[in-house]
Amino acid sequence: MWYDEIGLFKPSAVNPENGYRCYNYHQSPILETILLLRELDVSIQEIQDFMQNRSAGSLKNLLEDKIAELDLRITHLQAVRSTLCSHHRNMSTLLTMDLSEISIIEREARCLVTVPIDRETTFEEEVELITAETEKYRLG
Repeated sequence: MWYDEIGLFKPSAVNPENGYRCYNYHQSPILETILLLRELDVSIQEIQDFMQNRSAGSLKNLLEDKIAELDLRITHLQAVRSTLCSHHRNMSTLLTMDLSEISIIEREARCLVTVPIDRETTFEEEVELITAETEKYRLG
């Protein structure tokens, strides 16, 4: 009912006594397309635009765009899931630790060398820059 109220899908007939909407067999593919697009979070405006200029090519393009968006969302959600799993493992480990066993251990001081690089810097140039910076401070 909702789709015909916003002009996406009109019934083939409406019973004047009870308002019951009747749809014919030929409308089934249109309804399936609308329901699929809504499932893909296609906006009502996008569906209306598609329905006004409906073609196999435009549906193919719209579905390709939505598949690409879905792939990005899946990748993002997988990364979020991985982070959550890592935090969950850390919390599980933390809950099993005896915090009274934590102690401070002194280590020999170490130095970190950083050098400015960009996308055009080759690996060999990076090594030369790091070597020069290391020698400059006699880090060995």
